[in-house]
Amino acid sequence: MFFCLDHIYHPLAGNTAITYQRESENPVEYRLVVANQILHIIFDSGKRWSGHVVRPSDGIEASFSSRNCLEYVIEGLIGRRVWPQYRQQVVALLDQFQV
Repeated sequence: MFFCLDHIYHPLAGNTAITYQRESENPVEYRLVVANQILHIIFDSGKRWSGHVVRPSDGIEASFSSRNCLEYVIEGLIGRRVWPQYRQQVVALLDQFQV
């Protein structure tokens, strides 16, 4: 079974939007677009809220072991200056993730 969701929130500036799409079932993988950054979030099958995030534009990869860690990783990958304006929307999207 392939499961796919798309959510587009009101853009905060011109052409920027926050979206996500479920990419695969096993392992659970999402593609998240925040502040013109594309992030691939891959969850480990053995643990809830554990996995790694890859930013394809430059190949940076970071691991996380809890939901809070995932938020910190996303903050670091999109930038601390930009994070405050997107944080609330990203957290709302994470609430929708099925891991």
